[in-house]
Amino acid sequence: EATKAHHFKREKVISRANARERERVALLKKKKKKKPAMTTTNETLGESGERKEDVKRQKLMEDDDDFEKNQALVKEEAVDVHSLMRPYYAHIFPSKQLFEWLSYEGLTSSKESQKDQQQFIQNREFCFTLKGEIFVRYNSYADEKSLRKDLKTKVPGKIDIGPVFSHNPKNRLAYGGSFKPVERELVFDIDMTDYDDVRTCCDQAKICPKCWPLMNCAVKVLDVGLREDFGFEHILWVYSGRRGIHAWVCDERARKLSDEERSAVAEYFSVFKGVEGGGEKKKTNLSFGSGKRAKMHPRLEEAYWKVLKPFWEKEFLPAQKLMESKKHFETILSMIPDATVRQKAEFDFNNKKMPTVSRDGDIDVNTWRWQRIVKAVEDELRGKNTNWDLTRCLQTIIFSHVYPRLDAEVSKHMNHLLKAPFCVHPKTGRVCVPIDPSNCDAFDPSNCD
Repeated sequence: EATKAHHFKREKVISRANARERERVALLKKKKKKKPAMTTTNETLGESGERKEDVKRQKLMEDDDDFEKNQALVKEEAVDVHSLMRPYYAHIFPSKQLFEWLSYEGLTSSKESQKDQQQFIQNREFCFTLKGEIFVRYNSYADEKSLRKDLKTKVPGKIDIGPVFSHNPKNRLAYGGSFKPVERELVFDIDMTDYDDVRTCCDQAKICPKCWPLMNCAVKVLDVGLREDFGFEHILWVYSGRRGIHAWVCDERARKLSDEERSAVAEYFSVFKGVEGGGEKKKTNLSFGSGKRAKMHPRLEEAYWKVLKPFWEKEFLPAQKLMESKKHFETILSMIPDATVRQKAEFDFNNKKMPTVSRDGDIDVNTWRWQRIVKAVEDELRGKNTNWDLTRCLQTIIFSHVYPRLDAEVSKHMNHLLKAPFCVHPKTGRVCVPIDPSNCDAFDPSNCD
């Protein structure tokens, strides 16, 4: 009876779908027969006689930022890449190189070790997301040919890579509690949406040349820290295909870290702790001391002077215009624990004070206003009644805006899936290509189509 009811319900759904399709076709035929409407009616023409469509487009073009944002959004929504997936997986996707990387071939020579290596790759999990958001976990493969065959047959919209398990993932049910992850690259995930409270150009999934440098800044800070503080050498940076970046630390020592050890590494880099009150209050953990000799951790000190401060003043402030936005300006002021400094900054903002070329040179107004805040802070620190909290407020402001914002949960657990390099993002059609950390400023995500 249950089966009959299921078939009856299925037939009913199909019947309704067919009826809607017939109505759609009839409507299209009717529209084709209609004569084109005159373009002199108020519906299509504006007051000056121009087409409303042209007026609307012209309005968008007048504001370059809005025009670029809308064009990018239209392009992203129009992408339908699934029809191209089959030839991509058959002829372009580097499944052989991907398989060699994940099996770490060439690192052993003895027959015994080669046998272990074969078992190693068979215990690696591949997860496919099929058309219709069908999630298929625990795929595993003995060789590259079987992987490529499955890719061409199943045509996944997304490929995620999981850990190496104690046993073949396909047979996991036979092993019960003894089936567990034993090895996995140390991974990091940084998403542009986590910077929405400091971006004025875009929000949510949208990115542009004005906000993408935040990702370059993250690469520079984390890559140096992972190499110099932890001694890791084999780090692969990859564009996520839409709005972020991933890092794969592939050293054997990194792959064998426990969840507790992974959490410790993630926490080491988790300086930014989130926002409160709709982004108005930002939380950071800079581990300052107290009083005149207050200092940051040496790694944070180096990141501040070599990467964050120059990026903040030369690129980020002019691009995001934070010192011209009342909301963002007030957020910055709220982080300055001195009334005199705040009053000076408010005077500049409220009176729309601007730099002059003869006195200040060719400088952006946002950078100029920030430099005046810096000078006001320095003047107060030279005074008799020193407020020592001022010694760290400038660093706190910069760290809370541009320091890398990790999704720490991705890094903390061995059994976490992460998108494979070289797969195609189903919503943008962009390929998840590697990024050279030594030349990340040259990377342009719009060229990954």
